[in-house]
Amino acid sequence: METNSIWLKDVKETNYKTLKENIDTDILIIGGGMTGISLLYELKDTKKKVVLVERNRIGRGVTSRSTAKINYLQGIMYSKIKKLVGEKEAIDYYHSQKLAIKRIENIIHKENIDCDFERVTSKIYSNKKEIEEEYEFLKEQNAPVTKDKNGIQANDTYVFHPLKYLQSLASIACKTKEIYENTKITEIEVKDGIYLCKGDVTIKAKQVVLACHYPFELFPFFLPVRTYIEKSYIMSNLIAMNKKETFITTGNPVVSKRYYDNQKEVYELILSESHNICVKLNDKKNFENVVGDSKPKYLWSNEDIMTADSLPFIGKIKDQLYLATGYNTWGMTNSVFASILLKDLLNDKENAYASTFDPYRKMNLAKLGQYPVNILSNTLGMVQNKIFKRKRWYPKNIKFFHENGKSLATVTEDGVDYTVTTTCPHMGCTLIYNEIEKTWDCPCHASRFSIDGTWLEGPSKKDITYTED
Repeated sequence: METNSIWLKDVKETNYKTLKENIDTDILIIGGGMTGISLLYELKDTKKKVVLVERNRIGRGVTSRSTAKINYLQGIMYSKIKKLVGEKEAIDYYHSQKLAIKRIENIIHKENIDCDFERVTSKIYSNKKEIEEEYEFLKEQNAPVTKDKNGIQANDTYVFHPLKYLQSLASIACKTKEIYENTKITEIEVKDGIYLCKGDVTIKAKQVVLACHYPFELFPFFLPVRTYIEKSYIMSNLIAMNKKETFITTGNPVVSKRYYDNQKEVYELILSESHNICVKLNDKKNFENVVGDSKPKYLWSNEDIMTADSLPFIGKIKDQLYLATGYNTWGMTNSVFASILLKDLLNDKENAYASTFDPYRKMNLAKLGQYPVNILSNTLGMVQNKIFKRKRWYPKNIKFFHENGKSLATVTEDGVDYTVTTTCPHMGCTLIYNEIEKTWDCPCHASRFSIDGTWLEGPSKKDITYTED
């Protein structure tokens, strides 16, 4: 069994160069996942100089761990948004998803991208009254859906291989624009109307887009009090036949399924056991709940940023500083939609959806009522892990201790000792050891580190590797 995403199986690692010197640009995109690369593609024909930097390798973050559904049937999303915010916003969200799906389809055909793109039937399974409201909303939008006693079904949805798509998009965009990997930005400041983006180098930019999954900049938007993070567990098994369908349930826990056919083998992908990261901290048990008696070939987890009103944050957070995040588990469509909206905003063009997805959109009481939950969950994750560092389920190969005023842990694997600081550099939360994937995970804001302490993803600006020196 491999504890990596199946999407890493069929692609080679990218090898874009690292930026070694200070540069100036018109637009800087920070983050090389689906949002950043999609935006770079949308800007490939602009006369402006556009640079994208990725701290790791492009697509190796949450994009590589998605189930990669291209779908507008998203549980009871539309009736939820309608109740929390309003009918107009629910309609806008529906059209944003359809727009993104059409954009992906058009790009794949125009650029002749080989990414296992496949039209499938999608279903929402539920026997609750809530599904009636979702169905009525979809019919009012003339969505081609049908309903039976088990739920809702549509035939105009898709699946694909996210990294094959993203890498092809990047290779097209980099013919006119610049991509740099292993290039870290950790600080942004403004001087005379120009952004100084500092890290390994300094990049001066007139406009900046934070396209990283969880932005490292706390201010001005201060994302931790506006969101919480949901963790999910995915397994993949070899099966005999591609059923060409996806489904999702609306119960608790939610179960999501799709199939992947690479023309050689067929895999079934099942996602379940989703939870707020501040609770259910025993990852091994969560994985076991998903796996049951099966013996998966691939097993991994993913984390999604959830907003109070179920709408993403896409837009300006400061003069010429833009944000795209909070996709509520539907990252493939929302990242592509974000690239469409951000392209207009960067070029001072009006966009009919801008106010709906504005990060500073006006909050009503229904939404404000959920914000204390977000703040509490972050605080809970921080406090309980400060008190109880040594979890009862941890394996015997972990030793916790203090040295030089730091909280440390040593994990021994295959005779090798890996010592790390157990405090997340982002906001001081105590890290949790993920025994299955062999990572240190933050239960507050989803920073993630390898067994040796190397940063993998999330808002942390530093590694957690420790030596006595």
